Amino acid sequence: MSGMVTALAAPIRALLDAVGSGSLPGDGPLAGLRTAADGLDRVAADVGRFTAATEDVWASTGADGARQTADAQRTHLAGLADDARTVADIGDEAGVAVAEAATGLRGVLDSFTAAADALGPAISQPPGLLALVGLAATHLARALVIVGRAQATLAGLQRRAEAIGRRRAPALPDLTRLRRVTGDHGADTRGASAGSPTAGTAHGASTSAASANGRVAITLPDGSVAYAPNERAATAVRAALSQRGVPYAWGGTTPGRGLDCSALTQYAYRQAGVELPRLAQDQDTAGYRVDRGELLPGDLAVWSGHVAMVVGNGQMIEAGDPVGISPIRTSNAGQRFEGFFRPR
Repeated sequence: MSGMVTALAAPIRALLDAVGSGSLPGDGPLAGLRTAADGLDRVAADVGRFTAATEDVWASTGADGARQTADAQRTHLAGLADDARTVADIGDEAGVAVAEAATGLRGVLDSFTAAADALGPAISQPPGLLALVGLAATHLARALVIVGRAQATLAGLQRRAEAIGRRRAPALPDLTRLRRVTGDHGADTRGASAGSPTAGTAHGASTSAASANGRVAITLPDGSVAYAPNERAATAVRAALSQRGVPYAWGGTTPGRGLDCSALTQYAYRQAGVELPRLAQDQDTAGYRVDRGELLPGDLAVWSGHVAMVVGNGQMIEAGDPVGISPIRTSNAGQRFEGFFRPR
């Protein structure tokens, strides 16, 4: 390769050196994040087993309050584990983006040197030299496009990672409130008759607590009861549930006949007086992000091309084929999970 070809190829080589290979060590930070996520899952499972074990030995209103607090922390831990894995996945995506850019740059460099070689001795003459400079400019422009595309991808991944980092840390239990809730002297209400003073007190305390919180009860298809934060969310959930069994239709917006995922959530919230964007990936803009441990009926799970509505008790409704109930999840056919959002 002549000195002139080497000099004109130098900017492309510099870009290739700056981009790097995208290869990440197997025992690096991303592996550490996944290990931490596994540890959080184990702790969450331990909390769940402890909570379940107390049901046979401690039955009272205080016990219910303590179990609810412990279960909230278990859900927070599970949410943190999901976040750790999501950040690790973002890191993997960044590595892939860099590796693809490096491959593209090597291809551009090879193409330029091959084209320069094809000119042969002609590059020693002014016409050949002009042609060589033109080839260098064209290939450098292609290289810059590849780098720009990689930069845009990495910037998007950085925003996703920063959004996870800005989430509010899980709240620890309010110990003062927990002592007050559990301060019912450990009265064992298991087996008490419906008319006994103990049973009546426990029921009354539970009812007044639900009323004080202003939650709205929703009976789910499995017979369990979930509590929406307000009547608006409850209306949206009930409207979504009314569409169970409706066939999936790509672009479908007709309730009772055919709906796609975003049309289902848009229809449900429209019944509650809230207008959501039409596209699934845009519906997060109509609300604010919430942690998995804070999910309430009416919240939305949003992916890059899908959306579902949380209905409570670990379940969500989505337009599959047909519209149906499924467990809450953060994965969906390889799509990017944007997060959980609560419409305003």
